[in-house]
Amino acid sequence: MVSFMAESKIEIVTTFLKAFGRQDIDSAMSHIAPDVEWHYHVGTRPVIGSEHVRKVLNKLGQHQIDSRWRTIRWAEAGNTLMIEAVEDYLNPKDHRAQVPYMGAYDFDADNLITAWRDYFDLELLMKSDRGEPMDVWVQALIDAEPT
Repeated sequence: MVSFMAESKIEIVTTFLKAFGRQDIDSAMSHIAPDVEWHYHVGTRPVIGSEHVRKVLNKLGQHQIDSRWRTIRWAEAGNTLMIEAVEDYLNPKDHRAQVPYMGAYDFDADNLITAWRDYFDLELLMKSDRGEPMDVWVQALIDAEPT
């Protein structure tokens, strides 16, 4: 008897983020539903549909070189995965930007991401992107070890 183990939601999101980090947009998009709704920064207008998500990821990839996402902890309830993580990338000015991040990912029956909401402090991200040091209490969140 052959047993197939479905990928867990955390494995899917980790695979997705790693693919984006190496700028393999096609692999990343293989985890996205055609009708996805992405709030790339909660409070701004969402990106609707996989082709629009592809365009935004391609544009972000030009600025977020050597992107490394580090998950600190995660929780799952029903079809939703929530992660606490650190967004970490090198920008074209050779600054390593790092910011604490929370994300919520909803999945369909085929384990494709149908909704994705990013929660982070945009001002902190811009500060880090400029190469400015983080306050010690923010740096402690960035340096947190996975649990």
